[in-house]
Amino acid sequence: EMMAGASVYQWITTGGKIHVLVLTNGSWKGPDGNLCRPLDEIASEVAAVKSFMGYASYEVLNEETLNLQYKDALVCEVLQRIKDYDIDTLLTSWEHDTHRDHRIACEIAVQAARRVPNFLMGQINYYELDTFTPNFFVDVTDTFQKKLECMALYKSQWERSGKDWTEYLESLAVCHGRVIGARRAEAFIAKRFLYK
Repeated sequence: EMMAGASVYQWITTGGKIHVLVLTNGSWKGPDGNLCRPLDEIASEVAAVKSFMGYASYEVLNEETLNLQYKDALVCEVLQRIKDYDIDTLLTSWEHDTHRDHRIACEIAVQAARRVPNFLMGQINYYELDTFTPNFFVDVTDTFQKKLECMALYKSQWERSGKDWTEYLESLAVCHGRVIGARRAEAFIAKRFLYK
């Protein structure tokens, strides 16, 4: 939702079926050793987000957060979902994201999506180590507010840093919107996109 919530909301409201697969369980310990996101809290947030967005499915695998490893078994898990749901578009995190788990997730997606005709990567973090240079834009002027409403459902995350993220997401959407002549847009890197 962070990188594409407004686009995804728009695709769902125009008849798209969105299946979400999250590789890690989302729970981690802070530097002080305290648990930052208990699994039951995450499950409650995921249920609220799935309902709000209208996802066809939302599945969380139980890989350890902050320690995701590239494994052929995970590639096979993604391949199975691609087959089961007849996926024609795969959206994943950017290959140069500063978050290690996001980079590994992208690597897994690249291997699994070799035969998926549409492959998009989005920017999640604003801590860029490399320059994110999008080449695919979605006008989200009418759905951007829904993205923020959805993000607020991740209460454990949003209460901690929501104001900072809201300002960033609004600024980025306006900036990307200017590129395409819209009030707001979300931007992606299309590794490939089949125009029909």
